[in-house]
Amino acid sequence: MTRLATVVTARARRAAGGFTLIELLVTVVVLSILLGLGVPAFRSFMQNDQQWAQTNTLVVGLNSARSEAIKNDLTAGAQICSSIDGTRCTATAWDQGWIVLGVNPANPRGALKPLQVVGALPVGTTLTEANNNLIITFVSNGTLDTNSLQNPTARVAFKMCDARGAAAARYLEVTLMGRVVASPVVGQDLNGAPLTCP
Repeated sequence: MTRLATVVTARARRAAGGFTLIELLVTVVVLSILLGLGVPAFRSFMQNDQQWAQTNTLVVGLNSARSEAIKNDLTAGAQICSSIDGTRCTATAWDQGWIVLGVNPANPRGALKPLQVVGALPVGTTLTEANNNLIITFVSNGTLDTNSLQNPTARVAFKMCDARGAAAARYLEVTLMGRVVASPVVGQDLNGAPLTCP
């Protein structure tokens, strides 16, 4: 009886003693493989998510400026413009930030005031407008004020690129009617032409 109890106790100790070296090595190898596959996919997911969020912020800004012009019946228009300081239009690159300017309720006939401020995009991200339009004005009926554009007959088109290059670039246009249209395909414009990045 004692011998049987000793054998059972020894087996119980061995079973509760932990993993063998081989089991630990196999576990480490499997985890390394999973991490090797998962980390790049997760990084790509994060970059896509960040770029999508930045593009949507621009879409919201453009639509806010248009809505402001319609809502307040602004014949002078509401604007979205590039801004490095968040208080005024500074004619800098769009990736340095932008602001939406609308009516100041305290002084409706006075100068436009910032309604939305967006800071600089992350390092390595560029945002360009095809015709160097740094101020985009919407008038009271929601259309673009073509007199404020560098080239009144050309489309207003934005392209956002990050470190991954043209294959991951985002594209959107503002029609003359003021509608904002984003390309459904990453790396292509609305006509399906491939984008290029600086």
